[in-house]
Amino acid sequence: MPRTKPTYLYAIVSVALVLFILGFFALTALHGRKLVTLFKEKVDIWLELKPGVPESEVPRIISVVRQQPFVKKESVTFITREQAMAAMKKDLGDNSLLEDNPDLLRDVIRFNVQADFLESDDLAAWREEMRQDSAVADVYLEATDTGNVGKNIQNLGLLALGLGILLIFAAVTLIHNTIRLALYSNRFLIKNQELVGASWAFISRPYIQKGIANGFTSAALAIVALIALLWWMYRMVPEFGQLQDLNAILVVFVGLVVLGVLISGLSTYFVVNKFLRMRVDDLY
Repeated sequence: MPRTKPTYLYAIVSVALVLFILGFFALTALHGRKLVTLFKEKVDIWLELKPGVPESEVPRIISVVRQQPFVKKESVTFITREQAMAAMKKDLGDNSLLEDNPDLLRDVIRFNVQADFLESDDLAAWREEMRQDSAVADVYLEATDTGNVGKNIQNLGLLALGLGILLIFAAVTLIHNTIRLALYSNRFLIKNQELVGASWAFISRPYIQKGIANGFTSAALAIVALIALLWWMYRMVPEFGQLQDLNAILVVFVGLVVLGVLISGLSTYFVVNKFLRMRVDDLY
């Protein structure tokens, strides 16, 4: 009986779709964590000086702030009352309220801290310590809601993961049936090879190699689609470029290749061995 060439298109597309969803979840989780970190490190902390503090005290307070291990040194900025008034006048076009109430604005030191320390006990203790300084009026944080941001991103990632898991179960079944149908036309050839003495390993090797190659093809399709998605995201929202971690992205892509090979290769292995276990009468 002539040998016909199986069609693996549906299997390749099915695996590629699963890998794309899983890769999307992984990249969402990766960028989500970095986005929360970036957001936290953009939160401004304001150290307000008391009115009439001698100018000689300002460098001392700035030095104290810079010496803290959790402070981002490059973010420390001293803003005088006059600079704040000029900025407010530029934004509002009128500073008559400030002129009538000169104590509304004071000299401040603005800075940011590392993400891990934003809500830590160490930062809270340091704030209380600085409030005891004779030159410091108060220390306060910019109004933020980093918890909800992180929670929303985490929920999005979990949703993508849940969808990916459901697609894995559906796709593995589809892949198994697709490969079974693709090899159905060669079932007699597979059985005849066994009857003339060929080992199961010899018979199944070309099919498994083809399955592995299909896994690579599926992974390549998924990776190309994910790269296109990342490129579109970075182009539409340039700030996402700050979240880019090439090493982590490379790890995700390598994982997709391994997973694609395992899904396609193992599915092919089980299907071929199923045919080998069948009796001749069952092939008809």
